Amino acid sequence: MVVSILGHPRISSFLRKTRVWCKYSHFSELYQVLPSYFEEEFWNQCLDECKQWEKKRNPLWRLLHFYDQNYPKNLKEIYDPPLVIACLGNFQLLQSPMVAIVGTRKSSPVSLLATKELVRFVSLNKGLAVVSGMALGVDRQAFLSALDLGVPVVGVLGTTLGMEYPPGNRDLYKRIKEDSKQLLLTEFLLKTEPAKWTFPKRNRVISGLSERVYIMESGRKSGTISTAYSAMEQNREIYVFDHPKQFDNEGGKLLLRQGAQRIFGETRIVKEEVNSNEMSYEEWKTKQTISSGIERDGEWDINFTL
Repeated sequence: MVVSILGHPRISSFLRKTRVWCKYSHFSELYQVLPSYFEEEFWNQCLDECKQWEKKRNPLWRLLHFYDQNYPKNLKEIYDPPLVIACLGNFQLLQSPMVAIVGTRKSSPVSLLATKELVRFVSLNKGLAVVSGMALGVDRQAFLSALDLGVPVVGVLGTTLGMEYPPGNRDLYKRIKEDSKQLLLTEFLLKTEPAKWTFPKRNRVISGLSERVYIMESGRKSGTISTAYSAMEQNREIYVFDHPKQFDNEGGKLLLRQGAQRIFGETRIVKEEVNSNEMSYEEWKTKQTISSGIERDGEWDINFTL
């Protein structure tokens, strides 16, 4: 049987729309009836493409279909789970409880520090793994901190396993791939370029794997919001970090108004502020100034309490 057929874009699109996969409890049953839903020539073409992909794929990539006993339980419970995922690394992590830590790529220094502090709290529970999207900003900081503290990470991609996106995270990809305790996964098997539609699909997997979702900073139009809304649909607990020194957390504030819980209920700035001028992410990147509340070593002098 060709398991990757479940990940062929045209076959998976049909399965999502019709939900015929819900009728079966074993992959062999679904695989047997699938050809009857398509014209023979079309089916054979898709099947051939998947067979070729499986021959050429990295032998270290493991495919898990929805009916596999190792498929993550939390992900199986969502309305539209990926019917097959490709894994690189320690797929046993999929049986561990996970928390998602996500946020904007254009993250402010205070959000990055809060992310480090949150991961430190997570590290106190030895059974937890951190899941995120391998993006720059908060996602990157969450994984770097987790790896430094020995917390397992699960990186969910919006591309294939063969593509390291974004390029700015190649060092992080290298570190994860060289550590057999970590995991990368994706539902995109055949060649898939990064696109606006691939990342919302990725985001539902991030929240689907998790028991809790932590939003560390998000604008109203940030992709992080789609993760939060997926989490709402999946009945996950949502926590939001909000601080006056963030560049743009309008999305986070909206989530708080909608009932999300606040993380670090008290963020007390210890040092007296010298300059209270606010700046955008673009201004900060251009000027690279040290705003008030940040010490010269780049750390915010703030006390966080849960």
